[in-house]
Amino acid sequence: MGLFGKKKPNSFLGVDIGASSIKVVEFEAKKGRPVLLTYGYAELPNAEAGESLFDQAKETGELIARVCKEAGTTSTATMTALPTSHVFTSILSLTNGKDKRQRQSAVDAEVTKLAPLPLTEMILQTTFLDEEKEEKAEKGKKKEKKEDEKPEGEKSTESKTKHKQFRVLVTGSAKTFIQKYIEIFKTAKLNLQAIDTESLALIRSLVGKDKGAIMIVDIGSKRTTLMVVEAGIPFVSRSINLGGDTVTRAIMQQMTLSEEDAERIKRDLGTASVGGSGLAGDLPKVLETLMLPLVNEIRFAFQLYAGMELAQIKKVEKIILTGGSSHLPRVPEYLAEVLNMNVYRGDPWARVVFPKDLTSVLEEIGPRMSVAIGLAMREME
Repeated sequence: MGLFGKKKPNSFLGVDIGASSIKVVEFEAKKGRPVLLTYGYAELPNAEAGESLFDQAKETGELIARVCKEAGTTSTATMTALPTSHVFTSILSLTNGKDKRQRQSAVDAEVTKLAPLPLTEMILQTTFLDEEKEEKAEKGKKKEKKEDEKPEGEKSTESKTKHKQFRVLVTGSAKTFIQKYIEIFKTAKLNLQAIDTESLALIRSLVGKDKGAIMIVDIGSKRTTLMVVEAGIPFVSRSINLGGDTVTRAIMQQMTLSEEDAERIKRDLGTASVGGSGLAGDLPKVLETLMLPLVNEIRFAFQLYAGMELAQIKKVEKIILTGGSSHLPRVPEYLAEVLNMNVYRGDPWARVVFPKDLTSVLEEIGPRMSVAIGLAMREME
């Protein structure tokens, strides 16, 4: 699933443009599995608060080109992702039409009421969620037809069922925003094969084929994305202005330090003794500024999901943490205790083949690479 796509490439390059960094991963497919060719990342210069990287197409494109050169990537066929904050997404339940044209007309009519922009100003991707069920229903109809041809005494007593409703996932973004992506990758001299969404990339790298109800919490430097996934479909997606920089600012204020010194202390939290903090999971006191509002947002997302008519499971089973700031100490333990559920850091490399001597390095950078890994996996679906 993506907003647009072309012919499959021979190797797969995923490029994630984050709020404060560029991440690149290149895979090739061997026996149906992604094999790591190379990876790279770089911090973005001048990534000030409120400043959009997409207004700096030339600079961002040049930085991507430099990261790819230093990483030694060979593929130019590239997948990237729209940030959740710039994506319109909705799951609809509509009356089943006679054919795909009628269905699409029904979808367009409903999306017109919900979308933030006129449809002529957006690029939309429509994914029908119940096609597998419909195929089974169609086979059932054929079976019933054969049953009707039998003598009266040999007919099955099974009742006929009609699939009257269909569910559809609609994802889209403004054409003007997507054009900025095209300009960035043109500057980087990369062939943009597809634009996906961060949500779908994260599902691909962290959830895979798990059909349960799972929450993904992607904690970046400036923003956090919360997503409830059921059977691989994002039912709830929220992006909030909360991230690792929240902790940096708290340290700066509490200790009257420069940003550089505050960042160093934040990085050292993982090696410092946190026992006796008095908080759930022995969370370091300074992380309260991030975790208290985050817990409230998580609970609100749970409520949204539980109240959705189209959701089938209704209760989230576990939380997967990812993102560059998910490495902050005792965060999984804190959330597990406060929310009384299983919480763990996701491993986006779990389904990737790579040299064993890279294990420790890849484990360390894994959380920040989850989106790029999911993008590079896109054409292997």
